[in-house]
Amino acid sequence: MDQAPGGAPPLTGTWRPASPYVWGGHVSPQFVLLLLLAHAVLFGWFVSDWNRFRMILYAFHEVPSEETVNDPPEDLALHYNFAEDPVAALAAYRPIAEAVVAGATTAGERARRLGDYIYSLRREPATDLGEDLRFGPAVLFQRLQEGVHGNCGQMSTVLATFWRSMGSHTRAVRWGTSDGRLGHYAVELWDHDRGQWFYYDMNLNGFARDESAAPLSVASLRANLLTGEHIHITANPEAHDYSLADLIATVRQYPVEFYVLNNNYLRWARDNRFGLFNRYYSALAALPHPIDRILDNLMGGRDRRLVVSGRVLVGGWMSIRAARVLTAYLLSVMAVCLFTLRRTSLARPADTLPPTAADTPPSR
Repeated sequence: MDQAPGGAPPLTGTWRPASPYVWGGHVSPQFVLLLLLAHAVLFGWFVSDWNRFRMILYAFHEVPSEETVNDPPEDLALHYNFAEDPVAALAAYRPIAEAVVAGATTAGERARRLGDYIYSLRREPATDLGEDLRFGPAVLFQRLQEGVHGNCGQMSTVLATFWRSMGSHTRAVRWGTSDGRLGHYAVELWDHDRGQWFYYDMNLNGFARDESAAPLSVASLRANLLTGEHIHITANPEAHDYSLADLIATVRQYPVEFYVLNNNYLRWARDNRFGLFNRYYSALAALPHPIDRILDNLMGGRDRRLVVSGRVLVGGWMSIRAARVLTAYLLSVMAVCLFTLRRTSLARPADTLPPTAADTPPSR
């Protein structure tokens, strides 16, 4: 055995507290831990805000223009998996809807009559409908029949259910901001005669129309309101929650439309939520918002939305696609770091172990 100067043997197999990892080179565990923490902090920032997290959790489809958004239902179903409840499954609502719209000759008039009918169910003193949208249309309609006052989303869900029960098409519209905050719920209805979508606002209890009396889509209505162009409103002057001024204020505060692609309102019914975990419905549905939404998307049906490209920026600075790529990258790096730390803690290289008595040469 070679001797070091002074007669002492060389030290081999010495244990080092910060032993290097072989991970694309020699990397200390402190560096891996620091890398893990940095990526975890950024990921935590993403999921700490429901508006940001929803943009990643939900299936958002960005389309190049509003022309694509206003495609017929058949085209949306073909290209973006636009879906609705089967008409036959809503048979219980059809006799009510047909009786209300009997004699109406236009889609706008039929929608107005249904809106008036929903408002006619209200009783005083005013009691707000506390049920969440995800209780499904049957529960919401039952509560409206009891005289409680529904909000924009609750009344829109019932209106859409009536419209769909008569064989036509509907889609929910969410008014929001560019960073994903939502502030108003409404619905667009398909006009078979004109072959176009038109917007019906249950808070306004009416719709906007152009010079030819054709009902306007939500995109056209928003454009006209924001540019100050004159619009014609057809609404009930007595039964409403919004004035035109209220609607204009809402448009300015929430200038982005999110179009819902999966308009299967029955999937929110008690028997359908949370997929295979539906047996635990009572406990899961009672969880605070937005935990119930997150679990519903992970276990049951995933929410899908359509939005015009460039209108939405996650966190105010990145597109939805970029946010998804970044999220996947963060999760991948964290997984690699955790695997590296775990693997090294379970099987530390032999040259990092403290020397045993057999490895220590006898003293001279």
